Amino acid sequence: MELRPYQKQAIQESFDALKLNDNPVLLECSVGGGKSYLIGSIANRFDKLNKRVLCLVSSSELVRNNSDAYKDINGKPSIFCASLSDKNYNKNVIFATPQSLISALKNNHPIAQIKFNIIIIDEAHLINYTMHNSIFIRILRHYKQEYSQMRVLGMTGTPFRGNNSIVGENALFKTKVGNISTQYLIDQGYLVNPQFELPKTESFDFSKCKIKAGDFKSSDLQSVIDSKKRLTWEILQEVNNIMESRNVCIIFCSTKAHCYEALNALPENSARIILGETNSDERNDSLTLARNKKIKYLISVNCLLTGVNVPAIDCIAWLRPTSSLLLYIQGIGRGLRLNEGKKECLILDYAQNISRFQDFDDPIINDAIKQTIDKDKSFVIQCPQCMTFNTEHARRCIGIINDKRCDYYFEFKSCPNSECGVKNDISARHCRICETEIIDPNKKLSLDIIKPITIEVIVTSTNFEVSGTKNSFRVDCLYQCIDQHGKNIKIRENYTPSSEKARYVFYGQFVRKHCDKASSYFMYLHDKDKVLDMLHHANAPKRLVISPDEKGMRIKKKIFE
Repeated sequence: MELRPYQKQAIQESFDALKLNDNPVLLECSVGGGKSYLIGSIANRFDKLNKRVLCLVSSSELVRNNSDAYKDINGKPSIFCASLSDKNYNKNVIFATPQSLISALKNNHPIAQIKFNIIIIDEAHLINYTMHNSIFIRILRHYKQEYSQMRVLGMTGTPFRGNNSIVGENALFKTKVGNISTQYLIDQGYLVNPQFELPKTESFDFSKCKIKAGDFKSSDLQSVIDSKKRLTWEILQEVNNIMESRNVCIIFCSTKAHCYEALNALPENSARIILGETNSDERNDSLTLARNKKIKYLISVNCLLTGVNVPAIDCIAWLRPTSSLLLYIQGIGRGLRLNEGKKECLILDYAQNISRFQDFDDPIINDAIKQTIDKDKSFVIQCPQCMTFNTEHARRCIGIINDKRCDYYFEFKSCPNSECGVKNDISARHCRICETEIIDPNKKLSLDIIKPITIEVIVTSTNFEVSGTKNSFRVDCLYQCIDQHGKNIKIRENYTPSSEKARYVFYGQFVRKHCDKASSYFMYLHDKDKVLDMLHHANAPKRLVISPDEKGMRIKKKIFE
């Protein structure tokens, strides 16, 4: 078969890097980029030189896919995989699962004595390189001792574990080549576009669920599911109606129990569940049925995020939240492969993941945000940086500058890391650049001692005044209050909307909170007379939550009900 231009370039880059020294090399290639053919082509070069190649893949499904791709280019592989009932090791190129191989090494199987010239690892982000006794590291260590000049080439479309890169001085892989991203493949026409739509049915609210070990706690998620007894059924009726004109949908559920609830909400014999404990034969049978469009739905929690090649998938339904952008993009990637008659892949997000990732500058998320904006809202706030109009509730501009998301924030929190200081969304728990923690809900109790004191006071009267000239004026706000001890106190705030940035602050901190139909005033905040008229109609808060700082008492919250 004829390789694509980017594949040829990636293969050459791989060989150039492997020739330099014996440091492990990572080839980054996103879903749909043809990793199986890249592996096959690289292995074939070694085979022709009578060199030995071990191709490690994480599942029997991938062993079958990758070995079939090798056969497509006239290769003759061996398969060493217990679940496929095949443990052949006579050919130069062997495709194996790490589970089958580590068992063979323990039993001193003849495959343990082979001197491999290169080990190629698919889904290389699965390697826990910080654990010296992890299965991949034990295999690599064994064969490196058998042949000190052995090379290692990893492949993945997501070169991270958690929030950490798997490439670098302190990581397993020292060099990265290829850089074949999902967006590049979409732009070049090798993948279909994801089409994001706002579901009509209510979404699950997982906002109060806690994150543990990098993702949401299953018990918290199940509590949310249980609190909305009919919501899963209602969501899947909407999905089922949508799927009448589509082929195959992956449904990502929150827990195992949720998977079975989803199965019961779908038409009989239309869906299969694939979980971690699903045996290889059942898993392969389910994927084959989906590949041949004999079933409509594949249901899982985590097991269909990588290593799944079902081009018929043209819809992804998220009924689970994730804190991992990489996992989210991986899930979407399952539906982006080309297939006859397929124009796009529909993404239905019933777990508010898009809003969870709105602070990240990722091309797919940028498109998702623009596609799912409520078109009924008025676009009234113009970004001073890129001049794009945003809705009155925008926190970060939706504009695109030089193919990247505009980084202007209307409301933000700065990273507490003094060496970073980047702006983040007001709901962010970690900095989007350096991952420094901004909010840790699990440490609230331990921080009580150093929390600033807050006081809630009752507002008895307000006075809003405007002073200054027509072109340079100031808004003064005076709140007469009574504290919890019955003491009268005065709280002041002021705004000087003389510049564009100052008007945004005035609008966000005062107008939106105090005025009905706030957006109708936005275009006139530079006009002293219009502002004065607005103040005559402004609502007064009933209570204030205040906190002392170096300038006196600062208003933390205004309560109007």
